[in-house]
Amino acid sequence: MSHQQSFEIFDTEARNRKNWPSPYAFHYPNAILKWCDIPTGVFKILDKFERCETQYGKGLVVKLEHISGTIIFVWAPGSLIFALKQEEDAKFVQKLGLKVDANGYQYFDFKLC
Repeated sequence: MSHQQSFEIFDTEARNRKNWPSPYAFHYPNAILKWCDIPTGVFKILDKFERCETQYGKGLVVKLEHISGTIIFVWAPGSLIFALKQEEDAKFVQKLGLKVDANGYQYFDFKLC
């Protein structure tokens, strides 16, 4: 048995590259914001991306659209992750801001619609 490989040569056309993007068409993706860094208000839920298991639990990135048309990606807090699993058909989230519970712990309040 020979240790040389034989390669067959085929006459094929080069692939059509006119639909390929130019180097100037590339851009960095939007940054993923923390929930605390987005303003209070109503956001449309466009998509949900389950990321990975972290030391704090499962991470979920949510793609949101503000009424102004701005689209953002945000790390969802654990309470929002749980609520979205309970109400999978929710289309909007209203961020109500930082609240304090009866024990003095702070949390981000929200409502789903």
